[in-house]
Amino acid sequence: MKKQLLILFSFVFFGTSVFAQGITNKGAVITVSSGTYLVVDNNGGYFNESDGSNHGQIDLDGIFQIEGDFQNNVTDASQHVFTNVGTDGEVIFAGSGTQHILNATDNAYIDFEKVTVNSGSTTLLDAGSAATMNGALTINGTFTSKTPLNDGPSGSIITNSTIGGTGDVNLERYFKVGDRWMYIAVPIANQTSTPLIDTPYPGYVNPNFYTYNETFDGDDPDNTNYSNWDDFTGTWVNIGNGAPLNKGVGYIWNAYNASDVNVTFSSSTPSDIYTGSDNVTVTYTDNDDGGGYGEYYDGWNLVGNIFPSAIDWNQLSKTASMDNVAYYFDGDAGNYIYYGADIDTIQGGSQTLNNTGSSQYIPAYQSFIVHLSHAGSGDVSETFTLANSARVHSNQVMYKDNGKGDYNFQYLKLRTENDNYFDETIVRFIDGTQDEFNGKEDAFKMFSNVPDVPMLYSLTINSNEYPLAINSLPIEDIGTSIPLGFKTTNSGTYNIKVTEFNFDAGTDVKLIDTYENTETDLYEGSEYTFSFDGGEVRDRFYLFSATSGVDNPDEGEDMLFSSDVWSNENKLYIAIKS
Repeated sequence: MKKQLLILFSFVFFGTSVFAQGITNKGAVITVSSGTYLVVDNNGGYFNESDGSNHGQIDLDGIFQIEGDFQNNVTDASQHVFTNVGTDGEVIFAGSGTQHILNATDNAYIDFEKVTVNSGSTTLLDAGSAATMNGALTINGTFTSKTPLNDGPSGSIITNSTIGGTGDVNLERYFKVGDRWMYIAVPIANQTSTPLIDTPYPGYVNPNFYTYNETFDGDDPDNTNYSNWDDFTGTWVNIGNGAPLNKGVGYIWNAYNASDVNVTFSSSTPSDIYTGSDNVTVTYTDNDDGGGYGEYYDGWNLVGNIFPSAIDWNQLSKTASMDNVAYYFDGDAGNYIYYGADIDTIQGGSQTLNNTGSSQYIPAYQSFIVHLSHAGSGDVSETFTLANSARVHSNQVMYKDNGKGDYNFQYLKLRTENDNYFDETIVRFIDGTQDEFNGKEDAFKMFSNVPDVPMLYSLTINSNEYPLAINSLPIEDIGTSIPLGFKTTNSGTYNIKVTEFNFDAGTDVKLIDTYENTETDLYEGSEYTFSFDGGEVRDRFYLFSATSGVDNPDEGEDMLFSSDVWSNENKLYIAIKS
């Protein structure tokens, strides 16, 4: 039979039961009044479309029972099918077979009121599709959020009311853990590590499933090697088979020499799906104050996204001691990436500058790292709220892109790479910031444990020398030399490339290698190639900036000026003159 076709008309149903054999809504507004029961039987579903200028909509105050699929094909991000959304209208999934909830794009998610999955119904929220339930979600049949067989987004669920029922719920997630680390979290209660360890590998006790212990006493009082602390035995806590997976806790997982794994988190209690704001305790354990480098070694917390949807880092309220940076680990890149360093408090407007692949949107099933800085002494314990209001539908994959924006500060983004991996560092000059590490505008450099990754970072110029991925300095620091560190295990030929460049007109930027006695003009897209013997150096590369009329940087550094080449004991400088 043909589906009922609705075009450019308003259809009003009230005070009765109405039956249809499938509805394709091309631009009409369907009004289902209170007391009306609209039934779409198992010969079809509901397909919301557009006629090119009008989008299909439903004004629902009664009951809409459907025995087929519910699909929103409208890609307009402002159109979410239902209009005048409240909490009284109800959609009932009552099919005897499998029913799908799907939308063409997560931006045009389906904005339901109440949703009920009847006993006997199997309802699937398709991978990459998204649904908000503003009224009660009642599951008496089976409800499953599907995953793609890649690192793309799973079905995204936001609930703004109660979750109940006597049916079954399944949250699927495909984890790319074959020979790579993933930082993961679980958005449903009463789960154990069994589906991640024993189910894919029966009888195998996976030694590569951990959580992080912030109280670990990692120290480097001589400040000789940031990336290798003295003792790692207490840092990562192994999670054995059958161990509970706790709310708000982040985990890391690597199935060494194994395939990727499709995991299903299941419960016969639908209310186990996490909803509602929740508090996570974050801490700073003052182990290393005596060494002077506690701000780098202490205060790291691995937090898990508790929701079956993404959350927006920009919408989360940070604790008093928390740096304004979310740290992620990208298993494919084998390296850490950073999002944050918001400068709206000192320049007006919200402007962030981050390394490639980072995003403000923390996907469902993703864990992330936050850091607490502590200026005083003693331990700190604070409450970090993962708020309902921060939930969003996002197609952010499990970790990666944030494009280049327009910035009213001057900065340089440098990138180094080899055949398989890359790393980036950013140095920027901002009115009103400070020299020393500042967790609101800077980001610590976190070192990958993949030895082939070439790593590039800058160093603070105050008394405590910290490695930074994002280094924000005041404008008056133009004229100060800024050390750059470089680290990789393998010897070979490497390059430093300018991927983003934003300086005032007339600024002259050069990269000088005094080992080779060469100088290279820098601009966006330029690069410098050099040989490296392997290991780590912190005194070969320097970023240097100077205003016009300055002949010598930093008196006391015994630097000489010759043909725009800044040199000192075979060190390399980037000379910036504006």
